[in-house]
Amino acid sequence: MSNQSVIPGDIDALSRQFDEGRHLRLGGWLVLLGFGGFLLWGLLAPLDKGVPVSGSVVVAGNRKAVQHPSGGVVSQIQVHEGDRVRAGQVLLLMDTVDSRTQRDALRSQQLSNAAQRARLQAERDGLQAIVFPALLQARREEPEVMSLMLLQQQLFTSRRAALQSELAAIAESIAGSQAMLEGIRQSYASKQRQKAMLQEQLGGMRKLAAQGYVARNRLLDLEGQYAQIDGQASEDTGNIGRLGRQILELKLRAIQRREEYQKEVSSQLAEVRMKLDELDNRLAKAEADLGHTQVKAPVAGTVVGLSVFTEGGVIGAGQQLMEIVPSDRGLQVEARIPVELIDKVQVGLPVELLFSAFNQSTTPRVEGEVTLVGADRLTDEKSGAPYYSMRAKVSEAGLQRLNGLEIRPGMPVEGFIRTGERSMMNYLFKPLTDRLHLALTEE
Repeated sequence: MSNQSVIPGDIDALSRQFDEGRHLRLGGWLVLLGFGGFLLWGLLAPLDKGVPVSGSVVVAGNRKAVQHPSGGVVSQIQVHEGDRVRAGQVLLLMDTVDSRTQRDALRSQQLSNAAQRARLQAERDGLQAIVFPALLQARREEPEVMSLMLLQQQLFTSRRAALQSELAAIAESIAGSQAMLEGIRQSYASKQRQKAMLQEQLGGMRKLAAQGYVARNRLLDLEGQYAQIDGQASEDTGNIGRLGRQILELKLRAIQRREEYQKEVSSQLAEVRMKLDELDNRLAKAEADLGHTQVKAPVAGTVVGLSVFTEGGVIGAGQQLMEIVPSDRGLQVEARIPVELIDKVQVGLPVELLFSAFNQSTTPRVEGEVTLVGADRLTDEKSGAPYYSMRAKVSEAGLQRLNGLEIRPGMPVEGFIRTGERSMMNYLFKPLTDRLHLALTEE
């Protein structure tokens, strides 16, 4: 009876010991299997590695600045901040009164100088009449142009007449001097003939006077006549030389007067040509300014940064009036890459983008692609920290995942550029192996 009661108790104890051992062995196997599985996962399972970046949404091609090249007075503002405009739409109108007045004044000066140039060219070439250019001929019926042409024609006639009158007076003086010279030459020739006759008479009379056949006083009278005629001949010789020099001086004066006239004409012509060149340039600029009286949108988009609010206000040359955010350009993400990670980033790498302005619990990460990596490093103006600029675009599949959410320029974006894959063990032990490698290479 006692043996039968002990045996069942021993059996129960042995059964419990067996169950506990089995549970321990099962738990050990489970732990070992779990650790092995974790180790296997850590060694083989791929994990994304990459570069985290932050940035914002920008317009591809950036904003388009709207400026006026020469400035002026604003007569009308036709847009407001946030307006959507189309390419070529008029944004501002500039006052044209001053520009037109300046253009008309320059055009009048151009016509006047063109008429003066035509007159000077006719004077230089010795023409009988002025040949006016086509610029004036085409508008000769206009009172202003007709008056300019008439004025230059009158000036041409009067100046030509004055020159001819002056040259005619010199020519008349030359003719008078030449007539006097001819008379004196004839007188000189006559006196030379008289001297020859008296010389012959004196030769015979001196012989007769020496023999006593002729009174001495007659010889003296004849010698006096000879001396008088010889003196007159000498005077004629002096007058001939004086008149010759006078005629030469008059001829030189005529030549000099023509040269002075041509020199004056050439000098005035060069000056007028310079004025015309300057006027042509200024007139072209004035015409261009009139062509800029309408400030138009360079591209279709949205007006931002409007800085002109007063009609009648003055704007400066090159002043930025507003910016246009293009609406027909795709949106991109612009971010900054730390300089120590630039070697890991290149164009074409995939990137995950998270638009943090949206509800992060309902907005998924979307796929994108790196489209641009800066060629040189830049420096933040505020912090002085160096960085490289990069841009990425959202893929079509990524846009569909946004479920119609509107992406706008300026929105903040968090990104992760996938540069490859690595295991968990590589991630955990990489710093240690790098440090160990560095330690082993030190002397």
